[in-house]
Amino acid sequence: MKRSWLEIVISFLLGVLWALLGLSVALIFLSFYKISFFSAISLSLLAACFWLFLIVLLEMANIQIEKLKELKEQTQILQEIEKRLYE
Repeated sequence: MKRSWLEIVISFLLGVLWALLGLSVALIFLSFYKISFFSAISLSLLAACFWLFLIVLLEMANIQIEKLKELKEQTQILQEIEKRLYE
């Protein structure tokens, strides 16, 4: 199955966002661990929520692209069926 440039870019961005999520959570936790364990956990969770929100948005875009492809394919099949019925 051929993928469009948009799907390739979205896949790349998803990988980048997952890497940024792990890196930012680790850095925030290690930075604030010496001050307070509770603040380190809470700020890490806050950062993770931000990155996960962006990841969910990209996943939703990816799902919509797949849905559009499927609808186009179904439309083409239905047009072929209609054409054969009226021949």
